[in-house]
Amino acid sequence: MLVTGNQGGGLCEFGITSGSLNPISYQHNHAITALLSSSTAEEEENQIYITGCKDAMIRVFNRQHELIATLKGHEKTVSSLSFASTSEGNRYLVSGSWDGTAKVWDLERKVVIATLPGHENTVSVTGLGSSDKNYLSIATGSAGIAQGNVISGHTVRIWSVDVKTSEVSCLKSVANDHEGPIRHILAVNQACLATCSNDGSVKLRSPETGTVLSTLQFIPQQQVSHPPMLLSVAKVVGDDDSIVTSAEDGHVVAFHLSESSGEPQILLHPACVWNVIGLPNGDIATCCDDGTLRVFTRNSDRVAPLEEREIFAQLVQEAHKKKGSGPTPEEIAKLPLWEQNLQTRGTSEGQVHVFNKGGVAIAAQWSEASQTWIEVGQVMGSAGDGGAIDGVTYDHVYPIEVDQTGGAVAKLQIGYNNGENPFVAAQRFIDSYMLPQHHLNDIANYIQQRAGSAAPSLGGGVPASQGGGSSSSAATTGIPMVSYQHLPMPGYKSFELSAKSAATTMEKMQTKIKGFGKLSEEQLQQIASLASTLVATNRYHASQIQPAELNAIMNMLETLAPSEAFPALDLARLTAAHPHGAGESNATFWNKVVTKALNMCQDTSNLEGPAAVAIPMLSLRLFSNAFRGGPGSQLAVVGHLDDILTCINSFIASTNKNVRLSVATLLYNIAYYIHSKATSDSTTASRVITYIDAILKAQSYEGEAITRALIAAGTVALANLQAKETAKSIFMVSRVEMSASPHGDVARAVAKEVYQVLQWY
Repeated sequence: MLVTGNQGGGLCEFGITSGSLNPISYQHNHAITALLSSSTAEEEENQIYITGCKDAMIRVFNRQHELIATLKGHEKTVSSLSFASTSEGNRYLVSGSWDGTAKVWDLERKVVIATLPGHENTVSVTGLGSSDKNYLSIATGSAGIAQGNVISGHTVRIWSVDVKTSEVSCLKSVANDHEGPIRHILAVNQACLATCSNDGSVKLRSPETGTVLSTLQFIPQQQVSHPPMLLSVAKVVGDDDSIVTSAEDGHVVAFHLSESSGEPQILLHPACVWNVIGLPNGDIATCCDDGTLRVFTRNSDRVAPLEEREIFAQLVQEAHKKKGSGPTPEEIAKLPLWEQNLQTRGTSEGQVHVFNKGGVAIAAQWSEASQTWIEVGQVMGSAGDGGAIDGVTYDHVYPIEVDQTGGAVAKLQIGYNNGENPFVAAQRFIDSYMLPQHHLNDIANYIQQRAGSAAPSLGGGVPASQGGGSSSSAATTGIPMVSYQHLPMPGYKSFELSAKSAATTMEKMQTKIKGFGKLSEEQLQQIASLASTLVATNRYHASQIQPAELNAIMNMLETLAPSEAFPALDLARLTAAHPHGAGESNATFWNKVVTKALNMCQDTSNLEGPAAVAIPMLSLRLFSNAFRGGPGSQLAVVGHLDDILTCINSFIASTNKNVRLSVATLLYNIAYYIHSKATSDSTTASRVITYIDAILKAQSYEGEAITRALIAAGTVALANLQAKETAKSIFMVSRVEMSASPHGDVARAVAKEVYQVLQWY
């Protein structure tokens, strides 16, 4: 069985031996851009196939074509899929995308475990052999970046991914040894990695370093002005000496890797061959733009009947003969009549249009001065609008306009050859000018129309000649102004009394304090007075905290043992949320409280019972509230920030979820302080990033804590360049999405924004 996908989002099942064709009922909403299947050696119930789609989704199907998983994580079209395995055979999915990333997926848990960042546009992926039970080896290839009219920066990278910690390392990279974008990458065997490119070559590489070992150059039999783009490369199963590649001009070429094996074998097709794969029995299958799946074999027992082979040869001959001929009678009949040319007005001086004059295709040029079409001559071998772009000759050169920032319009040209697949020409144009990939269908449709009364304006929706301003979807230049929904955070968070339970909470706290039997009646009265003020949260704007009440808190902290002092920390935590209590006049008090809390947190290993959790939790919450409360409390925590960060580090690995939430919230508030004060303290900012990364590595934090930690990371990275560099140096970006994946839509949305921040230069 073979499964194919198409640009309409449909799937078809082909029976290889029977020749049957069965449409699969599941319908994707967008074009299918990648397909991958598990090994046929697996048990039938374990066999799966996977689709990558233009909607950025990855979908997993079982052998019965039932959807069993949908993987969300990429921002743009999924362009490539591969499996990668550890030395013990634990298999993971690797995906590449137009968003410039590759991702590693745990198919059992249906989550991203690592992201491979920093690619130059579209990414191709392949899994390499691994010698470690905890590590994957992966190779990626990128399409490159446009520099003027030249694509550069296309790079092969060799990666190592720790499946336990999600640690990602780029071990080697090799750039610009192709002369065009890398379209496909393949692990041929343990000693050979192959890449194919728009430059018409296949390069064989070392899988350890990515460096080129040799180059296989495809030279078509007929002379052409530019080499055909190679779109895919596949290995011939059971033959380590052979690989096969497919080209946009209809060629499929089987190369022999050893020099003694002779010339490459060429299998010419009627149209562009989008993909070629090796089948388990040593045959190969090709997917052609004429809508036909074909299987080729070396085994004489499986060769198609002579009649079928002759029909195929005739199709190929007619298709390639047409490339050099002029328009057919059918095409001429569809052209506007020359006698009615005045009904078709030109839009600019020199515009070329093709007409039907007495059954002959003629080219005419528009004259602005006379407002008439002037006959140029008969179309012979092209539609009359051929030419050269950057030294390359095309049968047709069409005008096309692209909106730019500020309302300007770039007037470009797109080249197209007779018989060429319009999508191939459109992709070549997008690659040349690095246009947004979503324009592909529009450009291909324009080419299919062959000519028009005006060039389409990409981004603006109307031709430039029709007026109108630039559109919001216009092409942009320079650094865009990016806005986020979740970053940076809007303010501090705090741990305050709930209005519903405030009275009960305070009553319990006073009972506990009185039960210790360590406070005088006067001190207990001060605590009761303080509790009465703190309970009335709706009066905070008008109420005040008295010095004697603060002294009562300080006396408890200084005289009670840690096992009995934690209610005092709780009172201090709540008082820090009171505007007057946290005011500048009480700065000395808060400095003493923060110092005492830090001392209590230095060693909690000997604490037992409620205090073992309460001391770190309430200290961290006290510090969190102090940032928000007022200038007195904030000054105290800012003055002890280094020690507070050390305290945070001590409790990152806590087994208590309330402590974990307190850790994340305190980092959140420190991040907001860094952002709001525009502090240049890069050391502090980098420590915040390091501790958040430790949270992500722990994989034990709950959804709200993870969300707060991620928001903190994104905010600090926005505020401090060194913090962002620290995040990049420890490959934090590879853990962001994986950590958020199990925790719902909000966490995943935050993770996407943090990922973008860490990726942006």
